[in-house]
Amino acid sequence: MKIQSILSALTALALSMAVIATTGCNKPDHEHTHSDGHTHQYTCPMHPELVKDAAGECPKCGMKLVEKT
Repeated sequence: MKIQSILSALTALALSMAVIATTGCNKPDHEHTHSDGHTHQYTCPMHPELVKDAAGECPKCGMKLVEKT
């Protein structure tokens, strides 16, 4: 009986973590601005000279743009 309650709790925790991990901003076509006014910049892994203010795809090769650090 105790094992079932532990397994139920672990299952609920795993499902909660999955929901949290998959929610959030899924709109790659708009800017993300920090509270200090800093906007994110995105670049292509194959074409680092390409820098954009919004996520999306590289116009040269079609790869997904990644956030510039």
